[in-house]
Amino acid sequence: MTKKVIKESKQLAHPKLKFLFDVFISIGLVLLVVKLVVLFLNKVTAMEIGLYGGSFFWNFGSLILMVGGGIGSSMLKEKYKQD
Repeated sequence: MTKKVIKESKQLAHPKLKFLFDVFISIGLVLLVVKLVVLFLNKVTAMEIGLYGGSFFWNFGSLILMVGGGIGSSMLKEKYKQD
């Protein structure tokens, strides 16, 4: 009975945290795609589109979110392995 309760509690906590880390990865990917599209448009066309929020945010924000989400997701995968 105790093993069953422990197993169920781990399975309930896993999807919520996994979803959170997946959201971090998705937001990081979206930021990266937006930056690449803006850089491409600035290079190819005469438009000069600015990215608001500072260069640190656009240069490292997507990287930090994707790496953090990936590390968190892999830690959860190891911690809450399904039997």
